[in-house]
Amino acid sequence: MSEIRAVPVTTVGRDRLVRLMKGCVVLLLLGVLIFSRTIAVPALAAVLLSIALFPVVNRAAHLGLPRAIASILSLAALLGASAALLWAVHMPLAQLAARAPELVDAGYDFAARWTGQRNMRGEPGALLEMLTPLAAGIGSSLVAIGTSLILCHFILTCGTSVGRAALAAVRTRDRRRAWLRVCVSIRTQAAYYLQLVTLINLVFGVVTGLVLTVMGVEDAAAYGLIAGLMNFIPIVGAMITTLVIVAGGLAEHGASGVILLPAIVFLLLHIAESQFVTPLLLGRRLLLNPLIVIAGVLVGATAWGIGGAFLAVPILTSVKIALDAHPTLRPWGQVLGRGALAECDADDRRRARLRRATWRRRVTLKA
Repeated sequence: MSEIRAVPVTTVGRDRLVRLMKGCVVLLLLGVLIFSRTIAVPALAAVLLSIALFPVVNRAAHLGLPRAIASILSLAALLGASAALLWAVHMPLAQLAARAPELVDAGYDFAARWTGQRNMRGEPGALLEMLTPLAAGIGSSLVAIGTSLILCHFILTCGTSVGRAALAAVRTRDRRRAWLRVCVSIRTQAAYYLQLVTLINLVFGVVTGLVLTVMGVEDAAAYGLIAGLMNFIPIVGAMITTLVIVAGGLAEHGASGVILLPAIVFLLLHIAESQFVTPLLLGRRLLLNPLIVIAGVLVGATAWGIGGAFLAVPILTSVKIALDAHPTLRPWGQVLGRGALAECDADDRRRARLRRATWRRRVTLKA
């Protein structure tokens, strides 16, 4: 009988096997996230919300307040502010919802006038059929929001201890230092990004509503709320808001040149915000490639619906920050957006110079 000899596994073969296993795990996680929408969307929303609230909870914890109480107070303040905002614009929103059939009919008439076709109006029950699934999804949306808030509370309360235990499980010191840098970057830069973008979108919605109110546009406050929410979806959100404003102008003034004026003013405000205000406040290192943004929004909307469209850009930005903070993965962060690679390399060189200067000082003192 022939002997069966064990073939020794070389270092190169072991590394390839480890990389293959890591790739399989990543693909498995992506598949689970894509096909489990009811779990993935609340969980990802809770992670992003906890990143944004971590600085607030940490500051309260340093002042002596227990993390659980600080988390509850932060979430309660967030819910209260959201409820106050919705209460302030609930009347314009109700009026805009009541005018929805009129807006749809005006859009059909405008399209028929431009295309030369007739009978483009839908049946009276067509709009009701389209809105029925939306109304049925309100209950599931409320459940998802509640799940996100509960998960966010426990992440804010127990996330720090879990993160420390996970870092302690990393074997080598260099890897532990690299992943610690990633965690610190996410908790600082990602939190700064999420807080500042939320503030920018809130101010943008208020300014849009005020400008449209001055112009005499009906239900301007509702358009401002839509503009602020849709601004969380770059490029695509501005297109949707423009179409909604044009449809409202069609229902109010008919097919005349006046209907384009509010949309043009909104586009000018959007250009000023996206090209000047946001880059000035955020800096160039947190700007994503527009192609990556469009692809991320499309993939998120396809996989997770409207919630995925809203979560796509914050997730991409957090991933970019994490990649930029890791020395080995930093070139992939450059793929997602420009400008971060050179700045991170400059930061590394600055830290290296500081370490060398500190070492020379110690050597001089010992001598």
